[in-house]
Amino acid sequence: LSFTPEPLMHMGAWAAEHGLDRVFDLDAASLDDDRLGAGLEGLAEHQVDIWGAVLKRAVQQCGLDLSELHADTTSVYFEGAYADATGQPLGGGERIPLMVEGYNKDGQRHKVQFVLSLVVAGRTPVWYRPWDGNQTDDAVYLADMTALRQTLLAPENAVLIGDRKLSNQATLVAFSRQNQRFLGAHPWTDTAKAVWRETQAQLAAGQLSWQPSDYVSQNEARKPAAERTRYQVCEVGHDIVDSETAVSYPVRWIFSHSSAKAALDLRQREKALAAGEEALRRIAGLVGKYDYTRPAVIEQRLEQALRKVQARAYFSYTLTGSDETGDWRLRWRRLPKAIQAEAAFDGVALLCTNVPAADWSAATVMSKYKQQVLAEQAIDFIKSPVQIRPMWLHQPKRLAGLTLVVMLAVLLAALLELQVRRWLAKQGQSLTGLRPGKRRTTLPTAEALLKAFADYTLVIVRRARGGEAVHLPPLRPLQQEIWKALQLPPIAELAASTPVNG
Repeated sequence: LSFTPEPLMHMGAWAAEHGLDRVFDLDAASLDDDRLGAGLEGLAEHQVDIWGAVLKRAVQQCGLDLSELHADTTSVYFEGAYADATGQPLGGGERIPLMVEGYNKDGQRHKVQFVLSLVVAGRTPVWYRPWDGNQTDDAVYLADMTALRQTLLAPENAVLIGDRKLSNQATLVAFSRQNQRFLGAHPWTDTAKAVWRETQAQLAAGQLSWQPSDYVSQNEARKPAAERTRYQVCEVGHDIVDSETAVSYPVRWIFSHSSAKAALDLRQREKALAAGEEALRRIAGLVGKYDYTRPAVIEQRLEQALRKVQARAYFSYTLTGSDETGDWRLRWRRLPKAIQAEAAFDGVALLCTNVPAADWSAATVMSKYKQQVLAEQAIDFIKSPVQIRPMWLHQPKRLAGLTLVVMLAVLLAALLELQVRRWLAKQGQSLTGLRPGKRRTTLPTAEALLKAFADYTLVIVRRARGGEAVHLPPLRPLQQEIWKALQLPPIAELAASTPVNG
C-alpha cells in the first residue's frame, strides 16, 4: 500500500526506509529475495486458512453485511516464462493456477495469465480464487459461492449477483438445488428472445404494463430530473428444468428498459448500417478487378466486411456475371424486417432471479443489479494502484502467495474506506482536500485516504553517545479528520508510548 512497489531484491531497503523493520522488530537485511520467495510459497500453501481467519475477524469487528454479494472475474498477466523443459505450462493444483496464454482484459497480447475471481460485499472483497489461465467463467460462480458458504460466514439467504456467465443452465440448476439465492443478467438465448417478443406483444395489447423505476445512478444524481436516464421494468414467470431429475424451479424474469441504452442501441445500429453500406459500395467498385474476379473470393470478402462492422444481418446481396466475361456486378438491399426485429430489443436487458417478489420488487431487482459496478470497482483497485504486478516470480506457487498478499492489502484498504465513509455518514460530515478544487466529499476512496498520509514522516534523532529518540510530528487538519474517523488513538498518546533508547 506504499504506492511505490519494488522488486523483491529491494524489499530490505524499502522496509528500512519505511520503518517496517522497527514496526515488526526485524533485520531489514534478512528480507532477501530467496527468503521472501520461500515465504510466498508458504503463504500459498495456507491461503484459504489465512484468508478465512482474516475475513472472520473483519466480519466480526467491522460488521460486514454479507447478505448481498457481487461476483466478477478478471485476467492477470505476467512477464517471463512459466513452462517446463518440455514446454508444458507450470502450475496446477488447488488454487495454484496453470500459467497459459489467453485473452487479457487489459489488452496485453501473447502474455501468460491466470484468471482471478472475486466476490465482494459492497466494495470489500470477501472471497477470491486464482484459476488457470484462459479459464471460462461458467463454473466460477458456483465454486466460489460454495466455498464461501462452507466458511459459515455467508448467511443462508445471501444473494449472489453476477453477470451473464452466472446465468448458464448448469449454475442456475445447481444454485436452485442448494436453495442459493441469485440474481444475474441473462443472455439473449433463443428462448429468451421468444419470451421477450411474446411479452412485447402483451405490452402492446395492454395485457402487461411497464412499471416505472426511480433508480438514479450516482453519476446522474446531480443532473436535473428531465435529463436523467428513465428506467422501467416488466416481470414474467419462467421455469428452470433440472434435466437429471425433471424438477422445475420457478424463477423471475425481469425485462428492464433504459432510455439511455435505447438511444445507444439505435446509434450503434445506424452506425453499423452506414458502415455496411460503405463496405458494400467499396467492394462493388472492386469486383472484376485485381483479385476480385472469382465469386468465391468476392463473397468471402463481402461476408468478412459485413461481419467486421456488425451489419451482416441487415443486408442481402446478389452477385451477377460470369467467369468468362468477368463482368461481375454487385447489388444489395437492406432487410427492413431484420432491422425492425433488432430494434425490438433496443434498451432492453433481461435479469433472472429466484429472490421472492415479497423481498424484492421487480424495480428493486433492477436497482440491485446496477450495484454490480461495485465488483468492477474492486477489480480496478486490484489492478491499480494495489497491483498484482506483471513481474516474474519463476513459480506459479509464488504468484498464488503474492495474490494472497495483494488481496489482504485490498481487503484492508476497503475496510479503511468503509469505516471512514460510515463515520462521515453517521456524523453528517464530509472531507475537504481529497478532491481537486478543495471540493468536499462524503465518499472518499481508499487510495485518496492513504495518499493523504504519503508525506507523513517519523523523525529519528540519533545521539552521538548512542541511543535515539523517535518524534511523531502532529497531523495536518485533513489527516486529523481521517484519523478521528478511523477512531485511532491521538498521535500525542502514540508519541508518549514510543520507546526512547539510551
